[in-house]
Amino acid sequence: MRYRHAKKMISRYVDNELTPAEKKDFDSHVRSCASCREELEETRALKRLFASAQRFPAPYGFSTRVLANLDEKEGSRDRGLFGFRPLLLRAAQVAFALVVIAIGIISGNLFLAEKTVDIGRTAVQETFSLDLFQATPPNSIGGIYNTLMRADHEG
Repeated sequence: MRYRHAKKMISRYVDNELTPAEKKDFDSHVRSCASCREELEETRALKRLFASAQRFPAPYGFSTRVLANLDEKEGSRDRGLFGFRPLLLRAAQVAFALVVIAIGIISGNLFLAEKTVDIGRTAVQETFSLDLFQATPPNSIGGIYNTLMRADHEG
């Protein structure tokens, strides 16, 4: 086993995460390499130190703030050149939005096609003609007032 490979395995060895074959190779390397043996002992001492350390409760909301900061940092790391998201992701979002808009337009046209009556130009002009406009429709308060005022003037 090479020195660099063994050095990377020290933490996994201390945490008992090596396969039996890896552990055997690592043990034989450590017996012959003083540098790795020394670093292994330092790592074990550090693990014992952390295991024996006093634990304190975290303040209220601490984990939420930490996770929010991590999400923020990961979000900024995921952004590409000049702080923008990768182009492929952005293009997918735009394509999805266009598909949703197109489906809405098509379904709206199909829905309206079933209910639309062929209206001629004259019918549209009559609809918007001011001759049909009543300033005071008969059932409105103004219409009732006008009816009462006419009755007073006529009688």
